[in-house]
Amino acid sequence: RKLSLAASGYKYLTTLFAPSKATESSSRGVQTTALPSSPTMAAMWSPIIGLLLLLLPTAPSSSIKFPLEGNVYPVGHFYATLNIGEPAKPYFLDVDTGSNLTWLECDHPVHGCKGCHPRPPHPHYKPAADKLRVQCGGPLCAAMRRDVPGIPECSRKDPHRCHYEIQYVTGKSEGDLATDIISVIGKDKKNIAFGCGYNQEEPADAPPSSVDGILGLGRGKAGFAAQLKGLKMITENVIGHCFSSKGKGVLFVGDFNPPSRGVTWVPMRESLFYYSPGLAELFTDKQPIRGNPTFEAVFDSGTTYTFVPAQIYNELVSKVRGTLSESSLVEVKGRALPLCWKGKKPFRSVNDVKNQFKALSLKITHAHGTSYLDIPPQNYLIVEDDGKTCLAIRDASSDPVLKELNFILIGAVTMQDLFVIYNNESKQLGWVRAQCDKAQELESVIDSRL
Repeated sequence: RKLSLAASGYKYLTTLFAPSKATESSSRGVQTTALPSSPTMAAMWSPIIGLLLLLLPTAPSSSIKFPLEGNVYPVGHFYATLNIGEPAKPYFLDVDTGSNLTWLECDHPVHGCKGCHPRPPHPHYKPAADKLRVQCGGPLCAAMRRDVPGIPECSRKDPHRCHYEIQYVTGKSEGDLATDIISVIGKDKKNIAFGCGYNQEEPADAPPSSVDGILGLGRGKAGFAAQLKGLKMITENVIGHCFSSKGKGVLFVGDFNPPSRGVTWVPMRESLFYYSPGLAELFTDKQPIRGNPTFEAVFDSGTTYTFVPAQIYNELVSKVRGTLSESSLVEVKGRALPLCWKGKKPFRSVNDVKNQFKALSLKITHAHGTSYLDIPPQNYLIVEDDGKTCLAIRDASSDPVLKELNFILIGAVTMQDLFVIYNNESKQLGWVRAQCDKAQELESVIDSRL
């Protein structure tokens, strides 16, 4: 566990002024002599000690740790709690490494909250007008405009408004940039920039929302981690998350200690918007997909399922069906996903059926060579409420946005029980198999909460 400079200094001073005769330090062979422990001497040194403690430099905590709630199914995402405003109010935000902008559903003083969920987890964020006075030509808006493609040009009629529109895989958000206080235990209150989202669009069949907005953990300057570093609340722009297949998990932001063994590290591809380890091809049971199609892989924790281009999807489905040709499983359509199977009795979890499916893997080619991301059945299957198991890898061509991108989009389902690390300082991505249901017990980070 790392100590801040203040904590280290306090430990040194209390040792130096301990009421004992003489002490020898074995460190570097230095000898120190303690001061006499008389009431007079104590009274004399007390204000000096206090002054020295006040003068000690303070350093940002090495990291901040957020407990996560949620799951892949049926919730559809993992979310952290942030306390925003004065007085501070809690909001649930979807942990999204595929987005650069953090935003809340917002009761805008001019536009209201059209398209907002009627029953959010918390009352909609309602900013005062001055919280929305963000210069369109200023540095905050400029950073967001670099991070979020397709934002409209600044309006001459309203130069104090920084407007945005963001298109997601399943919907969009429109709003204005706001600044407000975030509260972090043990730290000074700071103003952070985020979106006041007053107009959201989602599919008609979208379930009731369990979150109040998005926690944007992308690579851009307007991203949450980049802002915390700029505010000196953390020392390094590094993100790590561990999503448990049993539900819940943990998010780390800052200079935390990752697992020391078994981590696969790959260089990030140069990109302003996405976390990509490079070009990837899918293997089924250690055999490549026919034709060896290769596409850029992207890690996106805010997307529930994993998406692949049509030519990979069709071949994958053919391989899976071939594997199950002599199985007792019956192919059916699911509620949330198009390709499912039912057994002689309902499945309680993927563990009941995983032995009937083959392992997948992604072969990733990058600047330093080749690496593999193993995808066992529990990282590409889910079990629905009625006991069917379903393929949680989807055809990207079924989505109008992804159809044009031709990505292999690695979603939260494939990241379950993996410790995934996004090091924006060294420009590396890392992952290692982990017991994410126990990740909140790690002692290698400073435990704080927003």
